[in-house]
Amino acid sequence: MFAVWEPMLVTDFQAPGSIVLGRLKDARAQQYWDAQHLLALRMAADARDPQPKQACCLRDNILWDMAALYPAGVKWDDAIPPAVFFNGPIVKRQPELETALRLTP
Repeated sequence: MFAVWEPMLVTDFQAPGSIVLGRLKDARAQQYWDAQHLLALRMAADARDPQPKQACCLRDNILWDMAALYPAGVKWDDAIPPAVFFNGPIVKRQPELETALRLTP
């Protein structure tokens, strides 16, 4: 599990500190800071069917506050593969994400 933090709000002028990082308590999570939005831009550029279209989460054409779920074993190479879940905001999509986790091989 990866959490990628990026500067989206006026208060996001530097990488998150330990208090913010501590919000994600799952020991499996690896957290990263992406100051240039490289992952968000790439995820948007590589989005294609059969990936679901997100219902929200664009600010200045940058994806944020989203969860993306990929099947186990899928390869990331020239393009990010289509996600089986791709939506947000995360806090509002938790039940849907948990269902997708149970159903995804």
